Amino acid sequence: MSNIQHSKLLTLLGGDKTPTPEEFRELIIALDNHRVLAKVFLLEGTPFVFEKSPMKYVIFREQIADRFNIGSQDVCIVGSAKLGFSPSPHQYGVLFSETSDVDVVIISEPLFYKGSRLLFVTLNTLSPSAYTVKNKKGKDSPVVDLKDWVRVKDSIRNFVYENFNPGLLPYDHPLRIEIFENMASTSGLFLALEPQVFVSKIRCRVFRTWKAAEDYYSNTLREARLSSRVKRKARSILTRLRISSQSPQ
Repeated sequence: MSNIQHSKLLTLLGGDKTPTPEEFRELIIALDNHRVLAKVFLLEGTPFVFEKSPMKYVIFREQIADRFNIGSQDVCIVGSAKLGFSPSPHQYGVLFSETSDVDVVIISEPLFYKGSRLLFVTLNTLSPSAYTVKNKKGKDSPVVDLKDWVRVKDSIRNFVYENFNPGLLPYDHPLRIEIFENMASTSGLFLALEPQVFVSKIRCRVFRTWKAAEDYYSNTLREARLSSRVKRKARSILTRLRISSQSPQ
């Protein structure tokens, strides 16, 4: 890395301005400590959607905290609403727009355990039952709905990494309804911004601790790094092939 590149990276890490998608990609690729990147750019600071009205972000955090009986320091906005573009490896660089969701992090050990337990209760009712499978005894293999299988796998993975996604609960589940109504009740703050911000949906993910949140989003950045490197390598190969095909034989 040249001195100019190193200086540029240090400036970006200094937090003077939000990096562009390409600048952030360079940070993801250049740095090995993605936990630092997750803390500095995703979990701390004023989000893109509130950058012109930082006090309204304070009010937003207070409102969410009040509804979930936690401290405002345990609430933050992440994703494209935080950076102005998506850091997800599957949608990297997609700019925040009216069709974008606002993703909110909530740190609450009691809600994490309560939500996880209720989610596993609903998953336990899925067919086929363990009893049915155990008594097949060589007969036809049981058929499992693919959507149910994905829900089970996602729920187990989330629990292992100490986070709870209320969106995995059934649509009519009381806890899901309560959480999403609490989130939706803050939408008026976005409309009060100048210029107004129209949000498609306000989602949330509940983490047991801040460390769990740091681990989750640093892993997101590691996946984005891998995706960026793969794409760069593919472009490099295509460029070499193109040059080779144009060379005189």
